[in-house]
Amino acid sequence: MTNTKKLTAAEANRAYFIALANSRGSVSMLSALALPTILILFISNVGPLNPSYLGGYEIFRSISIANQALIGACSAVYLILTVLKRLTYRFQVLTSWVMATMAAIMIYGLCLLTLPMAAYVRDKQLFVTLFGTFALVAVLLLASATAVHAVLLRRRLKVGHSEKRTAGNYLAVSASNRSKVFWIIFGVIAVVPNVVTQGQYVPNLIGICGLILFGCLTTSLPVEFAYLAYLKSKDRDYWERPPRPVAKDVRRRLARKIILWVLGVSVALAAFWVLAKYVL
Repeated sequence: MTNTKKLTAAEANRAYFIALANSRGSVSMLSALALPTILILFISNVGPLNPSYLGGYEIFRSISIANQALIGACSAVYLILTVLKRLTYRFQVLTSWVMATMAAIMIYGLCLLTLPMAAYVRDKQLFVTLFGTFALVAVLLLASATAVHAVLLRRRLKVGHSEKRTAGNYLAVSASNRSKVFWIIFGVIAVVPNVVTQGQYVPNLIGICGLILFGCLTTSLPVEFAYLAYLKSKDRDYWERPPRPVAKDVRRRLARKIILWVLGVSVALAAFWVLAKYVL
């Protein structure tokens, strides 16, 4: 019979954040986070929120300007990362803070993509009113979810992160039970009302479900990334070592996967936008 030593809360937390620093929160993942963020912001900027589609409404002009500024900033970060990759490991505290900011921008972009679907109606004036209402709800949802994740992080720091959560960093999976429950709820919400209403509210329901999903679940990323940046500023044990050069065939496979993922998401979002605008 083997005796397994139970980790203290401090040891469990240390193991968790070291695992996070070398997996999901790795500075090497920043470029992989920046590129989809740029794509998401670009899609939202050329889609129905663009002022050319809904001229005369200041809110959409302000969103378009903000998106263009964010696209420029994220593109600059992505360019620096590709040209001066070694600096990301030399200045890891700054890089981790940038990563937390990039995660927050990505969540903003994802929520912004869901808002036109949630507020979708053919009447332009009513769409603007609903969009403003859902935008306010989204702000409150994001603020509440961020506060909840911060409280949950504080609680986990007191009791110590579980081994399952620590291993989850490397497996890059979330809790399967919560995932199954979410998809069951999503299926019920998306299918039942649309059978009754003959598909009239498909865009609205998908937009609302997407807003809840992105607003509630993904807000844990910037919270944990920000705390990891704080830990790196206090202790170099959380820093990563620069990786060894990767073989060309491995780089090609990784690049192919990223390109296919980005293209797949782009095609899916474009197809849904065309369906919502011209078919429904």
